[in-house]
Amino acid sequence: MGKIPFLNKNSFLIISTLILSISFSQKMTAQDFSVNATPDSTLMVIGGQMDMTLEVSQAKDLTVIFPQFTDTITKNIEIVDRTTPDTTIIDDNRILVKQVLRITSFDSGLHYIPPMEFELASANLEAKKKTRPIGLMVVNPFEEVDPEKGITDIKAPIEAPFRLSELYRFLPWILGGLLLILLIAAGIWFYVKRRNPLKAFISDKPKEPAHVIALRELEHIKHEKLWQKGEVKAFHSELTDVLRNYIEDRYGIPAPELITSEILTFLKSVDLPDDNVLAKIRQVLEQADLVKFAKMEPLPNENDLSLMNAYFFVNQTKYEEPKSLDEQAQEQNKSQEVEQ
Repeated sequence: MGKIPFLNKNSFLIISTLILSISFSQKMTAQDFSVNATPDSTLMVIGGQMDMTLEVSQAKDLTVIFPQFTDTITKNIEIVDRTTPDTTIIDDNRILVKQVLRITSFDSGLHYIPPMEFELASANLEAKKKTRPIGLMVVNPFEEVDPEKGITDIKAPIEAPFRLSELYRFLPWILGGLLLILLIAAGIWFYVKRRNPLKAFISDKPKEPAHVIALRELEHIKHEKLWQKGEVKAFHSELTDVLRNYIEDRYGIPAPELITSEILTFLKSVDLPDDNVLAKIRQVLEQADLVKFAKMEPLPNENDLSLMNAYFFVNQTKYEEPKSLDEQAQEQNKSQEVEQ
């Protein structure tokens, strides 16, 4: 009878140790994954679209359930399209599962995206993890929007048969106009020829390379010191205009007519030196959008950073024509004369 309490006590200690070990093992396994949600940008034009990337870094033997959305994330943010989860192997024990949501919004303002919940799918393990909350600024570049008017189709042109006889009554005016144009053109030609007879035969000088024009205009902006004078919006507008014109001349991309996200999408398809160059131009364009549309007041060092990144982008992507053999020989002779 004296041994029974001793045996019961040992049994209790053994069972407690086993329960704690199993619980600790389950807890460690449940915590062996991390989640993240990253938008392409924190600024979007109303009605525009961009990607929100959901990622799970986990052990290979785990199954994590992604957040289940219908067609919206919140009442102000809609889901246009989504990809199926894609798996990438990180190392022997871990994988990365990624899903991309294409989102849009038709309500301007600062929208709050709450934390997204991922759940571990296991009968024995229970674990949930949430992403960080995200703030998305949706700006409206249009001066006036009247939702009560609705959307109407463009009225098609009225088709009417054409008759050549309808031009007869205008024929004297047409001939008179052509004659007047010819007389004006001839007068201008004779005037120019008399002032400078060789000018008509001298070809225009070659167009300057895109990077030469851009760097000269960046120097002008630097010496203007607009943001130091309080003209922050003018500073960022001139800076982005220079870069948009440079991108159009350098790569043939109609950047002056595109929004920031479209420019960045085009630049991903061209041969940039590295990803750091794309990150620099992204900072300049998105910072300017915040200043122009969200009326943000950047810090002085942020204004300087935009100018430095603009210089960096142009210098890293500039294209210079290869020099001819004669030019190379002349430069070599000059360097030898300097050394002597």
